[in-house]
Amino acid sequence: MALETAKAGREYVTQEKLLYDTVERLGKDPSDWLVSQVYLSRLLPANKTEAKLRIALRMFDQLVSSFRSQVFILSNHDIVVMGKEMRQVDVEEVIDKLKGLFHLDPLTFYDYGSESQFFQCYDLNYSYNDFFDICRKLVGQADTRRGPAPPPGSDQLTPRGLSNALKAIAATDISPFVRRQSIIGFTEKGRGTLAFQEFFVSMSDLERAVSNDVRFTGSRWLFDHLCMTLDLRVVDAVKRLPQACLPKAMSLNLNLTTLTQPGFSAFLDWCQGRMKLVVEVQTMDIFNDFTAYFQARDMLHGRGHRILIDSLSHMSMRMIDPSQFGADMVKLIWAGELPALVEDSSGLAVRSGLHAIGMDRIVLARCDNEKAIMWGIEQGITMFQGRFLDSMLAAVTMAKCEKSGGCTLAQCSQRRGVVSGRARAECPNPAMVDHQPDIRSVKR
Repeated sequence: MALETAKAGREYVTQEKLLYDTVERLGKDPSDWLVSQVYLSRLLPANKTEAKLRIALRMFDQLVSSFRSQVFILSNHDIVVMGKEMRQVDVEEVIDKLKGLFHLDPLTFYDYGSESQFFQCYDLNYSYNDFFDICRKLVGQADTRRGPAPPPGSDQLTPRGLSNALKAIAATDISPFVRRQSIIGFTEKGRGTLAFQEFFVSMSDLERAVSNDVRFTGSRWLFDHLCMTLDLRVVDAVKRLPQACLPKAMSLNLNLTTLTQPGFSAFLDWCQGRMKLVVEVQTMDIFNDFTAYFQARDMLHGRGHRILIDSLSHMSMRMIDPSQFGADMVKLIWAGELPALVEDSSGLAVRSGLHAIGMDRIVLARCDNEKAIMWGIEQGITMFQGRFLDSMLAAVTMAKCEKSGGCTLAQCSQRRGVVSGRARAECPNPAMVDHQPDIRSVKR
């Protein structure tokens, strides 16, 4: 990442400037050096998400290890990779994977024989002067793009803002911000029962409570640090919940680093005999440290708990094979285009990936309508999560509740989704708010 310093009297160093300096030093002997610039800046805004950009960056790891390549992440999101004796065919292997990641973006479409708008390679044996001129322009563009320092009160999460947020959170009871959502497992006969419940913090509500002018998501890296601190606070909050709130199986979305902390080990001791735990981990966390993931998986298995790979999309399944990680479950995100993509010939990787995992180990998440449930059941998926199921559970609860006459479905669903606070306290029949009824499959 850019090494940027805003202190008076010191140069503000960007990745563009580091690239310029590196190429300048090669001017004496540029032979055998190959450079590739990937124009991620030209992607549609919807495709330039932080998660996708981080996955794109990780795809260059093999080049870095094989050719001691250098990778520069420019301020406009372009990636420049340069290596000695690196071949263009090696670069194009990575480019093909990147095209799969961004396959819906028009930038990746071009006719055979025409020049790609997605990337460009430069053999410095012949194109040194041309690329050095490009580097000079990139430095100027970065300086212009950077502009003046943000004014006081900016909503970006800075190290100082992070420190203040952590202090505020340390003094805050986070129980009112803990949410829960049921994962329902359906039998072959269509009976839906609670498989486990996911507990998580509503970051938007917590953000409003502890800070009026700082957005937690202003910096992905600082946000990750904040989440690691919050992990143990959530674990502590769970331990203090009344027994009625605790399911027989619970899932928590945690950082791998958290799983090595003494506080988490103590939590596992507390879980013994009370509940089974499912730890949900993000794919980017796994890619950042494979060793930590496999150690965490084996540790959890050794103590009788399970691990789940969270937030897989049909896009990410084109790029990775989740079955190789030996997870107990994976969570696939529902999208309206998923059925058509799986049926299409281009969806072979997704279909193969789903079957390699095992349909009985997939949780189809974000099921906000009946179509998602019906499609999943037709594929052989048995576990589901989402607002449509929340409403079904609330409806069945209200039908069994003697005091539900003055309640709406939305109120019941909201009360069932929290573990403390005003909404829960307003329930006229507290004994029913933690009730976990069976439901029937929507399949006809």
